[in-house]
Amino acid sequence: MTASVSSGAKYKHLGEPIHFETLVDVDIHQPGQYMGHELGVEEKNWHESNVRWVLSYPETYQVGASNLGHIILYSILNTIPGQICDRAYLPGIDLAQRLREKSIPLFAVESRCALKNFDIVGFSLSYELGATNILEMLDLAGIDLYSNKRKDLPLNDPSSLPLIFAGGPTATSNPEPYANFFDFFALGDGEELLPEIGLIIAQSKKLGVKRSQALLNLAEIPGVYVPSLYQQSKDCASIKPSHTSAPKRIIRRVAQPIPYYSMGLVSNVETVHDRLTIEIRRGCTRGCRFCQPGMLTRPARDVEPKEVIEAVENGMKKTGYSDFSLLSLSCSDYLSLPEVGVELRNRLGEKNITLQLPSQRVDRFDDNIAHILGGSRQAGLTFAPEAGTQRLRNIINKGLTNDELLNGIRKAMEHQYKKVKLYFMIGLPGELDEDIQGIAQTCKWLQEQCQDIGRLKLNITISNFTPKPHTPFQWHSVATTELLRRQQILKDAISDFKIRNIKVNFTDVRISAIEDFLGRGDRRLGSVIESAWRSGAGMDAWFESQDRAYNAWTTAISKAGFANELRKLEMGNWGNVKTLDEKNDLINFCAQPLPWDHIDTGIDKDWLIKDLQQALNATVVPDCSFYKCSSCGVCGPELGHNKVITPTSIPPIQDSKLPQTQKACRIRIQFEKAKPMHLISHLDLIRLLERALRRSNLPISYTGGFHPLPRLQVALALPLGIEGLGEWMDMDFFEDINATSMKDELQKYLPKGIKLIQAQAIPVSKTSLSQELVQANWSFKLENSSKQKPESKKWVDTIQTILNSKELIWIDKDKKGRKRERDFRPELKSLFITKFQSDKSNSKQIISIELKSLISPIGKSIKPIHVKHWLEKATEKELKITDIQRNELVLKKC
Repeated sequence: MTASVSSGAKYKHLGEPIHFETLVDVDIHQPGQYMGHELGVEEKNWHESNVRWVLSYPETYQVGASNLGHIILYSILNTIPGQICDRAYLPGIDLAQRLREKSIPLFAVESRCALKNFDIVGFSLSYELGATNILEMLDLAGIDLYSNKRKDLPLNDPSSLPLIFAGGPTATSNPEPYANFFDFFALGDGEELLPEIGLIIAQSKKLGVKRSQALLNLAEIPGVYVPSLYQQSKDCASIKPSHTSAPKRIIRRVAQPIPYYSMGLVSNVETVHDRLTIEIRRGCTRGCRFCQPGMLTRPARDVEPKEVIEAVENGMKKTGYSDFSLLSLSCSDYLSLPEVGVELRNRLGEKNITLQLPSQRVDRFDDNIAHILGGSRQAGLTFAPEAGTQRLRNIINKGLTNDELLNGIRKAMEHQYKKVKLYFMIGLPGELDEDIQGIAQTCKWLQEQCQDIGRLKLNITISNFTPKPHTPFQWHSVATTELLRRQQILKDAISDFKIRNIKVNFTDVRISAIEDFLGRGDRRLGSVIESAWRSGAGMDAWFESQDRAYNAWTTAISKAGFANELRKLEMGNWGNVKTLDEKNDLINFCAQPLPWDHIDTGIDKDWLIKDLQQALNATVVPDCSFYKCSSCGVCGPELGHNKVITPTSIPPIQDSKLPQTQKACRIRIQFEKAKPMHLISHLDLIRLLERALRRSNLPISYTGGFHPLPRLQVALALPLGIEGLGEWMDMDFFEDINATSMKDELQKYLPKGIKLIQAQAIPVSKTSLSQELVQANWSFKLENSSKQKPESKKWVDTIQTILNSKELIWIDKDKKGRKRERDFRPELKSLFITKFQSDKSNSKQIISIELKSLISPIGKSIKPIHVKHWLEKATEKELKITDIQRNELVLKKC
């Protein structure tokens, strides 16, 4: 490794953290998502590590922070001596706007330092449309979008930008459309690959190696693809090395899943997957011909059952979650699932914990799996038949018969599942109109065949098939207009068959069209992605305005002249494929170079062609994990072999235990909700307290019913962003416990900002806490920045006028949106100014106020926002309210 500057060059500095409190406040939607410092995050010395990483899942926090791969890699990197890892997520529109207005670069959530000051920033490219989110984050971070615009400085130069890379399934599948934005790609599993990358970065920084040389060194690591070392052919059909040290093909990495690293972070706010997730099997060898993950994750690798059980048991204790999920592309193919599930159900049965599984193989759904699902409450159940007829299921190699589908549904209903979710696809190769109608027929047939058990309710999702690289159907094509026609066929069939108790959800064909366009594109699409992003395409746009986002993409594609350019290598409909096969031209056609041929997934391209020919004959190829090898090319010394663990006996099923519901003791606790926890909502506070109770193992009592919850009541929810210095809550326990000991024990499991002040035992029969409230005491400040600034006496007189008023009217809307007018004068006990001041520039007056409001039996009380409104009305001045605190909630005296 060659040093380009002296090894004593000054290292980069992370710079000062952003002033979080002045940037993120209650005007920002869900401000708690930007807090960081979740349960499981350890304090780090950000300035003394050799390599500083940022890993980003480029979605909003609620999505990104619960992604298992993101958590695993973050956890692994933070165990490496001398290296340290922070995280970043896509900010909401409001925070992004504020960052730009204040010229503050995007920051990482723990250190709160700018992304551009780290050594390396990695993005998970998990789906095609996520690229625009990445560009948004790079722009907000002040980092050049294109890798060739980032200056070739030594990595330890204070002015150097971080190396930018991407990993994830889309990056591994076909990185070319995104190649111009990244310095390198990490292909395949990252558990072993990222630490190897970190070692090269550490050495490069030590020697003062320039960016370009560091990339050459990184390219020597198997699994690292450096696009700048390759160039497109003139016809853009293939990628060839342009540097002698660059390998012709870059092989993806494979690692054994390690459940230990899944126990990472517990968010302070609710996330999309708000549960513990443990991976039980990586890779799928079912061989569904449409399924890219099944091709890109081979071989199959089972996790030892003991590791899974230990990880779940320890994980639930550490996190306090009430739910956990066992994750795999096909959980049912983890043959030890019944053994693991029953053992966990036996161990965790009385702790009110629920097991959830993603979509399962309906042909493997039996009594054992039905028993372990759910817990004290039943979770949903999802199956994926994919196609409506046996013929089409054979073409796509689904390996599922009608009898197996029916048996699985009946078994579910026997276990009290009356509502089942089914996934189907339309636009599949070989699909006829009869196959689409077959979806409706199958649903009606299932309902009829299950009538003797009960009424079967179906929730079906219809997705649009899009051809994916590295699959036997990668040469196929489907037109948007044709997908719309097929959707209508299914709608008509459901209507014609008069199917009841069914809900149908269709995927937007426009989204599918863009995914297809990007997923099988080449390096020329970089400018299209940038253009679409600049025109407003992004994650937020898909949810807020699909029309705007789709128009942004189609405009960008048309301007670039690619409307038909990227369809030259497509065979068109199924009839064309058959014709090519009959003329013996299919092999020659499929042998033409593709933009992703230089990515070595282990799957032989010749095998994909052969499997396409088997699809033409509707030949089902058995799963090679359980039957003979299909000779796909994966198994070998580089990628390993299928690891299938032979299941042992299933433990005896113990009687289901319901959580304790008796109320032997009630403890009333006064507590403080202060910064930074003032940024979490009331519901998030309840979740936080429930998880703390579970971790503490205190004998909390649960409610009864379908969804038991800890018997916990918090008095009078605090508005978001307001500190409460004297709040109250009641907790019921099924055993007598000492109030002070309970308070001290629970405090150990609560984050900074939640402080338990005092606790006392009260009678279990005492009236509800909400009925004990009599008064709320507030303090707050009002700022007057208008040109006219009344004297302090004028403000005092105005306050007195409010106190002398016979009525104080507040107009708002009730929960049903109906206008209402209420008089709050009976609730006003006292209102007075405690301090009056002007800032040094005399540009604004600051009035400190204290309010004491009575609380009516129905919870009606005056809040600072009401006082602000009445003062604005009386003075005709626009006021800003700040520093709101609820100093105390006053209870009835015993």
